Amino acid sequence: MDFFDKVMKENSDRIAQVTTVQEILDNYARGKTSAMLTIEEGGVLEGSLEKLQHFYDRGVRMITLTWNFENEIAYPNYVYEEVPRPDTERGLKPFGFEAINKMWDLGIIVDVSHLNDAGIYDVLDNARKPIVASHSNSRAVMNVPRNMTDDMIRRLSRNGGIMGMNYCPNFVSKNDKQNQIPDIVEHIKHIADIGGIETVALGSDFDGIPTPVGMSDCTKTHDLYEALRENNFSQEDIDRIFYKNFLRVLEANQK
Repeated sequence: MDFFDKVMKENSDRIAQVTTVQEILDNYARGKTSAMLTIEEGGVLEGSLEKLQHFYDRGVRMITLTWNFENEIAYPNYVYEEVPRPDTERGLKPFGFEAINKMWDLGIIVDVSHLNDAGIYDVLDNARKPIVASHSNSRAVMNVPRNMTDDMIRRLSRNGGIMGMNYCPNFVSKNDKQNQIPDIVEHIKHIADIGGIETVALGSDFDGIPTPVGMSDCTKTHDLYEALRENNFSQEDIDRIFYKNFLRVLEANQK
């Protein structure tokens, strides 16, 4: 956190930390980039609700419950044993239920990307506020465990939550040697058909993946914008995907 504070201070003319929708809008009006702290790996809590409060006090407003390994909260969607396999049956642990309820009490968004199927349903069954799958695609379009089934997408839509498109080549399509932007658009189209346009957002997973052809870095987002326009998405649809849906979920979690 000290490194984060140092970088933010050195670049305070261009970027500012945020914890609320209003702060994001204020930064936009000032021409500043907004930085919201999130955590990808609920294992940092080490089974302690007090540590959850600590991270909230430091400005964290979203936590991914698991990463690639079992922790005190739950199990990941893939088990890296001698014979790797998807894990679909083990749900949240007792502390996991305590953690998500405390997160909703505080106003921290629950993120289910990396969580296994049973865990995702446990969160959906108990959700008191909209949740997110911050970097997950459609399993019907590309059948990998990290992507979400149509039933999950429908449940996410009823919850008012969102899922951010992951640009990881293996989660997008089998054709990872060609421009994958059209494949990302196919995921968006399918999710919008199943769960509604209000369910779709952008997640990217930049810095955590080998990026696909066509979306090599964030400067290529304009190419995705143009591809959506070419596929008859309206400006309002694109605005929802790019930022409005997330702002809605953030606001709902802070009520």
